[in-house]
Amino acid sequence: MLNFLSSGNQKQIVGISLTPGIGLQAVVIDKATMSVANYGVKKVEYNFSNREIQNYSQFKSALAELMDEMGIPAKSYVYMVLPNVLFDFIELPPATTDAELKNIFLAKAEEFYIFKKTEPVSGYCEVANIGDQDQKRWAYSSIQKSAIDQIKEITADLGLQLVGIESDYSATLRGMQVTGIIDDMIFENASWTAMLINANNFVLFQMDGKNLINCAEVPLAIRSFSTEEAYDSIVSSASQMLKDSDFSSKLFIISQTDEIDAELLKANMDFVGEIVAINTNKYADHPIIAADKAVNGNINILTLASIGATCINKKTVNIILNAMADDPNANLGVYFTTYLFGQEVDVTNEFIAKTSIGISILAAIVLGSIIGALALYGQVQSKQLSDLDSKISKVRGDIARYSEEDKKPEIDITNIIDEIAKRNLSSLRFYDSIASDIPKNIWLTKYYNKDGDKIAVRGVAQNIVDIYGYYKNLRTISPQSDIKLAELKVITDSAPDTDEGRYIESLVINKNVDRLYSFEISNIQVDFTQQQVQHLQGGENQQNEDEAARIRAEEAVIIQTYQPPVEQTSGQMQPAE
Repeated sequence: MLNFLSSGNQKQIVGISLTPGIGLQAVVIDKATMSVANYGVKKVEYNFSNREIQNYSQFKSALAELMDEMGIPAKSYVYMVLPNVLFDFIELPPATTDAELKNIFLAKAEEFYIFKKTEPVSGYCEVANIGDQDQKRWAYSSIQKSAIDQIKEITADLGLQLVGIESDYSATLRGMQVTGIIDDMIFENASWTAMLINANNFVLFQMDGKNLINCAEVPLAIRSFSTEEAYDSIVSSASQMLKDSDFSSKLFIISQTDEIDAELLKANMDFVGEIVAINTNKYADHPIIAADKAVNGNINILTLASIGATCINKKTVNIILNAMADDPNANLGVYFTTYLFGQEVDVTNEFIAKTSIGISILAAIVLGSIIGALALYGQVQSKQLSDLDSKISKVRGDIARYSEEDKKPEIDITNIIDEIAKRNLSSLRFYDSIASDIPKNIWLTKYYNKDGDKIAVRGVAQNIVDIYGYYKNLRTISPQSDIKLAELKVITDSAPDTDEGRYIESLVINKNVDRLYSFEISNIQVDFTQQQVQHLQGGENQQNEDEAARIRAEEAVIIQTYQPPVEQTSGQMQPAE
């Protein structure tokens, strides 16, 4: 897919450059090896006075012959470089629009004598600003519109795709980078100067890395001077300008006219830094760029401008002044060069179109895959939901069935609480009696309570009155109770091996004066030793019932007839502990 998308990059741009004294050159660069893959040159005259091609018929014939000899197919991209007509800089506010820029460049160009008779077309780009940082600095180059129209017409007739027309100034600077001549200057971002010598002038380009800082053109009719005078004139003017700038660390002298040898000029130049001489004329003894063995023609005279015409991207020196930038046909040219998966790719309209198609196809595939996956996922989810609905229905059925089976009468918790409270009321009252209503001459030895209403209390006392008083207290607390005085006996002389005897032995008592009674108040029969209980009204045998009747009879006699005597104890009877 990468090869498909970048195939537009394989359509080489044919760089065509017209250089006075050399002629019309055409070159194709193999970008993989950065060498000349195809080259040709034909004689074409140039009019310095009008700054235009002398004869367009000659130009058309020469171009057609070049394309035929080089085997350049129809519809190939061609980029034209012409001798400079007008080149300048201008600083403008950042908010200046493109329409305003064109009007400004038009007005500036019309001040030049050439454009007082013919309409200009300008190519422009932003460059590094060395002045007011609040302003933008623009470089622009203007060419006659009539010249552009004729070149466009000729290339169209020849079946070529013209994608740009530019000044040889900016194209030469790009050619210097393509050939690697200035790699160290760009890498170090160092200052340097290029001096381009033509048949009628020389130009000094002040550079900072790959940024154009300034340009100074010096008109010089070299052919009107003797050889020595020509060298002296160039050395004098250029040396003074280089001293005044005090800018460059390296000087590149490029001669593309047969009247000046760059090596000889280098020997006479007053410059403290390093000087590199480059000839693309009859003095050249080697090409400035490698070439395939199959390439014909004198490759030594291949100009830097011709090479720069084949590489029109922002990767190179940051200046492209294509006067056809607004032409729809020029948009088929290269916008810039980028790297994709490690490969260098020229971004053209064709590349963009193919990339868009590729992205659309890829998006369609991805979208189709997503839709298919979603459909499959939907089916799986639908089945899972169906299974889940079945399980929910089954669970609901089980819940309904178990609910019917487990239904029970409702429990009234209030009634349960009331019943418990009623059962415990009498028990609580008896507990209260034990806590607060025991006479001082009574000692409780046993207490039994079952279910709140089955009571048995045993104890000892000094007199019967206290026992009876305690009994009344219990009846008062629980009037609904059926408690009786179940037992009453004197225990002062009890045998020592009985419970009463052992208890009496623990007391300090005068048996000749004091009496001690044991009693039991109950409504159940309790064996306090074995903890076996029987109700007095429903005993297991007749003996129990007789005993209960006897106790009740004795109790009635005591309650009705007994008048308590005034008894006094010796004061000695009290528990030892």
